[in-house]
Amino acid sequence: MSPDVVSIIRDIAIIVMAVMVAVAALALTVVTLNIYPKIKRAATNFEASSCLMLDTAARISGLVSAGSEVGAFIWDLVTRLRSRGDDKSEDGNNPSN
Repeated sequence: MSPDVVSIIRDIAIIVMAVMVAVAALALTVVTLNIYPKIKRAATNFEASSCLMLDTAARISGLVSAGSEVGAFIWDLVTRLRSRGDDKSEDGNNPSN
């Protein structure tokens, strides 16, 4: 490829990434502005604030435990597939069959 084509592709990639960052920043700003009144109201009421924190912590721990269960399931599945593959290769190498 000629250096001109590479520089054009690089420039286009930089522009696309800049647009993506700008869109992400705009989305984050909109979400923050929508959530801010709820957070402010919850902070003035300690009970609501503590319930919000407890709910958030419970959801996060639930996601973590679900992720670890999925990881354990996938690990078990991979282990079973590996052992099945090892059993098949051992059967093929056994001359007594």
